[in-house]
Amino acid sequence: MNRPRIATVLSAREWEPRLVDAARRDPTVRVVRRVYEPGDLERAAPVDIVVVGAETSWITSSRIKSLRRSGTRVIGVYPSGDEPGRALLERGGADAALPDSTPPEDVLQAATAVAAESLARVRAGRLISVTGPRGAPGRTEIAIALAEALATTQRTALIDLDVDAPGVGFRLGLRPGPDLCDIVDSIRTGDQEPLTARRSGNLTVIAGPGPARAGSNGTAIIAELLDTVVTSFSASIADVGPWRPGIPCLAISDTIVLVCEAHPKSLIRAAQTVHDWEGPVPLVALNRVEPGNEQASTRLARRALGLEPTILIPEAAEETLPDALAAGIAGLINTLS
Repeated sequence: MNRPRIATVLSAREWEPRLVDAARRDPTVRVVRRVYEPGDLERAAPVDIVVVGAETSWITSSRIKSLRRSGTRVIGVYPSGDEPGRALLERGGADAALPDSTPPEDVLQAATAVAAESLARVRAGRLISVTGPRGAPGRTEIAIALAEALATTQRTALIDLDVDAPGVGFRLGLRPGPDLCDIVDSIRTGDQEPLTARRSGNLTVIAGPGPARAGSNGTAIIAELLDTVVTSFSASIADVGPWRPGIPCLAISDTIVLVCEAHPKSLIRAAQTVHDWEGPVPLVALNRVEPGNEQASTRLARRALGLEPTILIPEAAEETLPDALAAGIAGLINTLS
């Protein structure tokens, strides 16, 4: 087996420099980075294991789950006798939680053992973000239909992250849910089932007041919420509203669905969205296609967007809309499989 690549999170406590010194003398491991902030980890060369102290201000159980979800193993070090620190590490699912009195050689031995166990890494869940141009191309209705379809076979979360006009709860007839800040607070306290508006069966809806209520901490709160939700459900659908630069969850999404209406004005707005696009290439859901006009609508979308529509959803009267959506969503799920 190749030598495990380790990153340590800088700490004022003695365990971290002692560990780095021991690693330099150990030919079976290598420390490739000493990081300070979460962003340093993202910019670092690929690492197999992160060794982090429970005293690190930005380490939460959700952050640990997120690291493990991405395939990075986590060894946590807590001050001897600090039971809350140990509980935080264990709640996040750290691969090992060791007191800082542990000899550095033993920490490195634990890292080697963890690396040996991580040859087959499985992602806990997938995140699908639904967006589109401004206007009303049908983002929310498609996000809901997709979540309901996936929930027939797997535990699914539907999250309303529309900054401008959160509408998932209204569409589903739910009472106003808790604020996103309250939901994250419940996660931080270790609740196994955070505050949510549960609908039925396998579908859980998080549709409290949106990210705009979170103020300047909105991006961090959304990131922590997604870290927890995505590791707790087989599939998570985020209705992020109109596309705009810098939407927090797009960078970590497994799939992005771009919803646009099969009408010239909507396609013009969608073309501008694609022109300014940042992130993975989206799947295009062409909505409200006039029956009998499928080929012409596909050609128009192809010319406007430079992308091939993934699914076509026919325009339908309100009473037949569920069936029309179901047919299109079935095609989208086949693409995702």
